[in-house]
Amino acid sequence: MTEVRFYDPNEIEDSTLGFAVVAARFDGQWLYSRHYLRSTWELPGGHREPEERIDNTASRELLEETGAEDFILHPVCVYELSGDLCGRGMLYFADVRSPGALPLSEISEVRLFDYAPDSWTYPEVHPLLFRKVQEWLCMKMGADELWDVYDSERRLTGRTIRRSETLAAGEYHLCVHIWITAPDGRFLITRRAPGRGYAGMWECTGGSALAGEDSLTAALREVSEETGLAPAPDSGRVVMSIRRERDFCDIWHFRHDFSPKDIVLQEGETCGARLVSFGELLRMKAEGTLVPFAYLEELCGWIGG
Repeated sequence: MTEVRFYDPNEIEDSTLGFAVVAARFDGQWLYSRHYLRSTWELPGGHREPEERIDNTASRELLEETGAEDFILHPVCVYELSGDLCGRGMLYFADVRSPGALPLSEISEVRLFDYAPDSWTYPEVHPLLFRKVQEWLCMKMGADELWDVYDSERRLTGRTIRRSETLAAGEYHLCVHIWITAPDGRFLITRRAPGRGYAGMWECTGGSALAGEDSLTAALREVSEETGLAPAPDSGRVVMSIRRERDFCDIWHFRHDFSPKDIVLQEGETCGARLVSFGELLRMKAEGTLVPFAYLEELCGWIGG
């Protein structure tokens, strides 16, 4: 078994990095490579050569394994492997402007995927790296938002931070997930707009609380912004609160009587909306078209309770 830990790029000495991996996106789709000896898919990447800068490693591997020549490279984080696989590497996001011809190499095929592939070469590692890149892209949206900072006991510290800044160890911010059910019991989900993290995938409404907002205020604002709906404040309740790596997440459930024609999508945030059953949510999770929610299987029990 392999354990993966993540670090800010400035926390780790560059000389300790042995490899680079790149999540590359072109025209809204993700580039994956297949080694000629395997039927599985992987993110482009490889080991650092002597005297090579880690940025150059990423650029070289992306070219060798996808043919991409015109791209902008962004460092995301350092990741460390322990267990069956060991070592440290830098994870990058690449905005590919135009893909090129695949050079002669051990890579036999490059394919564009809307989401993640069904079969990974490194299933214990690369899905986690892909998710980290999606989270990083989400953080880049609205980078100037101001958040209140909480301590580990969810007490306000009196400090605020911009979304683009890094929380210190032991610091957290507040976010909300809002699941809205129509009178027939189906869940409202929206589709994330192109250019965002998890672009094209489906999710419940949600986001981060802004400075000065409590959980309910943030939930109602996010619902209004992303769907145009206005459920009554007393029609909702928090069904679960989770402390995650860098935030406290309140999971809200609202019952609201509405029709699809009432929904007004937010440009740049949402590009579709639909009503689905709980069974459909589970199917979408299995297909990889739903944004990952670790608690999804428990959701129906919470709402039913």
